[in-house]
Amino acid sequence: MEQRVEELADRHSDYEPEESTGFMRLMPLSEIIAAVIDAGSPSTQAVWKIYTPLINRFGDEFTVLMDAQKEALAASVVDQRIADAIIKVREGKVTVVPGYDGVYGRLVLPKEEEKTAITQTRPIAKLKPPRFRIKQSGLKDFL
Repeated sequence: MEQRVEELADRHSDYEPEESTGFMRLMPLSEIIAAVIDAGSPSTQAVWKIYTPLINRFGDEFTVLMDAQKEALAASVVDQRIADAIIKVREGKVTVVPGYDGVYGRLVLPKEEEKTAITQTRPIAKLKPPRFRIKQSGLKDFL
């Protein structure tokens, strides 16, 4: 292991080999649609009414997310806001607020970031203290 670290030590932190393949950070199409139409969940009927024609038109979700042109999205199946959101996700121009403790993360579109800053400053619902405490085991407990 140490030998490999020494082999790589002369590289800069942003080094990328020429033969390496790129990557894209994508989100499920249903979550993008849900964020745009402000649906409570990506599995609502309103989301699927938009999702299904997109898949029927372009073939699969990856084609919609990675290859479909903005004009084709807006003209044929969806409104401009959804087409813009798909392109912004593709270009990495969106923010994802991470989830916590069973709460899913969510997509924040650029124009919504101001609202998010306000809502994040509000305190999260206070957790109830546990009714009993479990003592953490120490090394001596296993000897």
